Amino acid sequence: MEFNILKTMKKNSGGFTLIEVIVSLVVAAILGAMLVAFLGTGMMKSAQPVLIAQNGAYLNRIMDKMTADYKYQMATALQAGSTPATGLSNFISHLDTANYYSDSSNTYTVTKKRISFSGTPPAENSAEDSSSKILKVTINYRDLTATTIFTE
Repeated sequence: MEFNILKTMKKNSGGFTLIEVIVSLVVAAILGAMLVAFLGTGMMKSAQPVLIAQNGAYLNRIMDKMTADYKYQMATALQAGSTPATGLSNFISHLDTANYYSDSSNTYTVTKKRISFSGTPPAENSAEDSSSKILKVTINYRDLTATTIFTE
């Protein structure tokens, strides 16, 4: 009798059926597809901060080159016995040259305004208006902006 019990137990513990295996694979495939979709969007979005940091660093390099050129133009004008207005006008001519401070593959735009404190509130005029000695320069590069002020 004990032999018959062992024989029936061995017969019933035969493993997984084909239906159980197929259902398990379908559930695993659905979970895998959801995981890939979730991680795929996360991976794509993870590159955005790196690109913004790279573009910001490039914008900062352009601004550093502009500041160095401004200082050079002002020092050169003073050494030549000219007025600071001459150095600033030379600097403005470099700003008007497209991509003067970078290579041609990375283009940026420059906006120049003169700031006048004679009225209330202070006004921004065109860069050609030489009545003000303050120049506001704004650089736009790939949706990033940097602004600085230069004076005579």
